Parts: sequence; structure tokens; C-alpha cells
Amino acid sequence: MSSAAAMPSSCRGKYRRVALILLAEPTARPAMISTRARGVAQYGLIRTWEALSVGKTERSAFGRALAEATAEADKLATLAPWFGVRA
Repeated sequence: MSSAAAMPSSCRGKYRRVALILLAEPTARPAMISTRARGVAQYGLIRTWEALSVGKTERSAFGRALAEATAEADKLATLAPWFGVRA
């Protein structure tokens, strides 16, 4: 999941946040990156990457964090029975 990051006006460019979230229901789509968001499990916020610069290539900070989050999500998906999560 990603969202826009709040940055001061002196910072030019686009900045985004990336989060790895454990959902309470597979069909849930949270509206914000927070443990209080509807559809997020009780301890569902696993990891966040804050204020990442969005570049034009996959080598940007946002692209690298998104790839890392995807790889971590795939790794956690194999451990789903351990967490008591329905796959």
C-alpha cells in the first residue's frame, strides 16, 4: 500500500509512503496507512517506509522500497498459516 507523504513546501518533487499491512479480511481496502484503519488486523502494520522520493525509474527510492515491500509480502505469504491468516 502507498500514500502521499507530507513534506514542507521547500521540498520539490513527489514523495510517497509505502507500508506493509496485514489485513483482517482479504477483501478489505484500507483508506489510510494506520493501525486504526478499517480492515487492518489488530497488529497489522508490519513495516513502513517514510517520505520516499518518486523518480522516473525503478531505481528511485520509492521503486526500491516498493520492490522490497513486495518481496517481503511474498515471503510473509508463505508463512501465512503461522500467523493464523486465511490465504
